[in-house]
Amino acid sequence: MEDSGKGMEFTCSNPKLSVGEDNLVLKAVRIFQKESGISRGVKIHLEKGIPVGAGLGGGSSDAVATLFGLNKLWQVGYDEGKLVSLAGELGSDTPFFVFGNTAICKGRGELVTPCVLPVPYTYIILYPRFEVSTATVYNNFKIVLTKNLKDVSFFLQALASGNPERLGASLYNRLEDVVFRLYPDIGKIKKTLAKFDFCGTLLSGSGSALYGLCKGERDSKEIERQIKMLDVGDVFVVTSDVNGNAK
Repeated sequence: MEDSGKGMEFTCSNPKLSVGEDNLVLKAVRIFQKESGISRGVKIHLEKGIPVGAGLGGGSSDAVATLFGLNKLWQVGYDEGKLVSLAGELGSDTPFFVFGNTAICKGRGELVTPCVLPVPYTYIILYPRFEVSTATVYNNFKIVLTKNLKDVSFFLQALASGNPERLGASLYNRLEDVVFRLYPDIGKIKKTLAKFDFCGTLLSGSGSALYGLCKGERDSKEIERQIKMLDVGDVFVVTSDVNGNAK
């Protein structure tokens, strides 16, 4: 990212990704310009590493990285609270990426409370090499309003326990039913992952990626090797340190 006079130049390493005004990176630039009153242009190149349409928050994290970059480049000095407010205009999951790490999100996503993890947790992410339409998933998702709200305290207790098996037993994603109905192949892949020695497996967001929680980083090496042999998708190993930082 660098200053570019009054013009806007945006390029991306992924040729399939739109570089027009519908891209969240450019939306972030426009929101930042409007709020700060700065009309200068900027040159941005996005090196896309997170798969598109995977339910991993790639677009949202790119947008927040843009907000951080402009804040530094143009020396505006916005604090985290202000950046959360701007991120909230871009989507429900974008405020999370202002803090990153592990966090609890409430409201429509704008109320973010960071969590400190007691131990590292290691996950294997499998991207099946095809995208899922988030809009299609939510258009087919029916939620029944009830006073019997789910109490997530049991999950937070499992997260804080440092026990991967206890945490794995608490994993839940309400979107799985609709995604597996619309994209049966993803459901089949989850059944395949269930055959491995994970503490738990789950769909990531609205898909298409799935992940398995490992007993430890050492165990992940062998599972990673075996899954790669199946050639059912791209495989990534992600480990969080005790501060919740993914690496």
